[in-house]
Amino acid sequence: MTLAKIQTSLSGPLSLALLLLIGKSLPAAAPASDTILPATTVAYLSISNPDDLEARWTRTQLGQFSEDPSLDPFIDHLRDTIPKRVGDMEGRMGISIDDLQGVAGGELAWALVAKGKERAVSVLLIDTTGNGKKRDEVIAKIDLHLKEKKSKKVTAQIAGIEITTYEVPKSESGEKARTAAYFIHGNLLCVADDGPLVRELAKRVGANDGSQSFATVKEYQEVMSRCAAADQTMQPDLRWFVRPFPFVDAMRTIRPRKDLGEDRIEQLRRQGFGALLGVGGYVHVNFDKKHDFIHRTCAYAPPAKDALEGKKYRLGMNIFKLPNRKGLRPHNWTPRMIAKYTTVNVDLLHAFDHVGTLFDTMVAGYEGAFETAMERFEKDPFGPKIKFRKDIIACLGSSQRSGTRICLMTDYRLPIGTESERFLVAIEINPGSEERLRVALGKYVEKDGYVQKMLEGREIWEFLPEEEEDFDAVLGGGLLEEEDFEEEEDQRLLTRSAVCVTAGQLFIASDVEFLHLAFRQATLNESLGESFDYLAVEESLAKLASAQRCGWSFNRLDEAVRPIYVLLREGRMPESESFFGRLLNELLTSPDDQKNQLLREQKVDGSGLPSFELARRYFGPSGRSIRADDDGWFVTGVLLNKEAE
Repeated sequence: MTLAKIQTSLSGPLSLALLLLIGKSLPAAAPASDTILPATTVAYLSISNPDDLEARWTRTQLGQFSEDPSLDPFIDHLRDTIPKRVGDMEGRMGISIDDLQGVAGGELAWALVAKGKERAVSVLLIDTTGNGKKRDEVIAKIDLHLKEKKSKKVTAQIAGIEITTYEVPKSESGEKARTAAYFIHGNLLCVADDGPLVRELAKRVGANDGSQSFATVKEYQEVMSRCAAADQTMQPDLRWFVRPFPFVDAMRTIRPRKDLGEDRIEQLRRQGFGALLGVGGYVHVNFDKKHDFIHRTCAYAPPAKDALEGKKYRLGMNIFKLPNRKGLRPHNWTPRMIAKYTTVNVDLLHAFDHVGTLFDTMVAGYEGAFETAMERFEKDPFGPKIKFRKDIIACLGSSQRSGTRICLMTDYRLPIGTESERFLVAIEINPGSEERLRVALGKYVEKDGYVQKMLEGREIWEFLPEEEEDFDAVLGGGLLEEEDFEEEEDQRLLTRSAVCVTAGQLFIASDVEFLHLAFRQATLNESLGESFDYLAVEESLAKLASAQRCGWSFNRLDEAVRPIYVLLREGRMPESESFFGRLLNELLTSPDDQKNQLLREQKVDGSGLPSFELARRYFGPSGRSIRADDDGWFVTGVLLNKEAE
């Protein structure tokens, strides 16, 4: 019988007394973490039920992989490294991720709270319902750790809540004097490495006042409400949210930059990318036997208030105009056994018209560089003498239709090395513009050293390096039979990049053999769209995602991660020439080291990883569908269980 039914069946004082007695016997649920945290929160992670999440994780293939004993050294290294880079709760409070196991009886949340130029604060909020003993063990560990630092322990009452504060003196290693604190209120445990913030949170909890909390922040509300609207039939196991640029600013108070000059983040901010106010989403783990993971991500980027009239954003941020479009299935020439495939619909002319300031700032380093380059294409007596926008870009992108479709396929050659990655890009050509593009492009690539050739009856421009290697690599990481690539002994194609205009597409390939394969696939009619793993991912996304989309991607995760996995295991990730490797180098290499062309050190020790052949069976196919909204983008993604495909 419910409390409501009891109440309607009884009346008067007896009813009230009974309800009070029952109420006292029921443990009070801790308030939702986002109603406690301040509006200055810049990163947030909430797990609704950690014990349930752990059980679900162990049923996924990645969870089973993590249980492999040979992976222990790598996981231990991550556990030791990652927390230290985001607040270092263990170093400052004495508790690790392992210490938190068994403490939460409900929600467990972590947040990073910005404090202006002061060091950002890590906060833990835990609903400890039913786990008082484990909670007390955690508190005892915090107490011991801070006492060992010769901290002064002080207790005080705020809003009816007892707060324990530790005044931590300056350390011998030079760490500044600080405070740390915690409080317990009902089943709620709050721990943070900043006393004033804990007092602020206690006041909010004691007054039951969430009016100025993180839950009231506009961008957080927008992101969470859209994920909730898409997830009406299921509750997420994990929710997360980040304010991208404020998060970077907060992290720099924890790990200050040595070089205070303008870096890539500041350049992006100056180009209007600060319009991306929030990114976050829902994650479902082991939703059913087929889906190891289902995730939904919202990127909230409303029109900028300081944009010029007629513009959505400021400067370079305007390149992101991605109209939704129907009919984005793989073309019949898409190679069947590639590792990764992405297609996106772009307003290419619009992007070109707004890329100038971005090029000036992040590539050339001086104002007017892009305009000068375009002028040289047309007027330099030794140049191609083409109007780049009119003769090339306008042939690819038109505002008269729903954007220009761009497809990117990536794969790699064996054995895995720092330059193993290979790619094929196909850009849609406007109807009737193929010949005009071919003529203009021919003038352009010939100036870059490309030579006109014929391949499969098609005219291509091929770049010939000074030194070539015999073709002895395997496309698709060995997924294709060797006989599929039999060539005459004197053909040496692998190191030759190529460009071709044909079949309504501009093809740009890292090597001729990849382009050759696409041409053959069109004849054999064995494209990616016919493979069973692709069809399984497409079926899942059709049920979960909106029919409106501006792009989507498909990954054979085992093949996609192989180059990264191998190089990480060999300690050579900083040497990688892949897109992901270069991106990591750009983000993790200091400006001084970039200037001096010094190779960064690998941040994660992968030497303990098991062989890839052992690991690959745990990585299933995945995919994402992207929808463009008026104020951002919404992504729905899946990772399928390989055994249940």
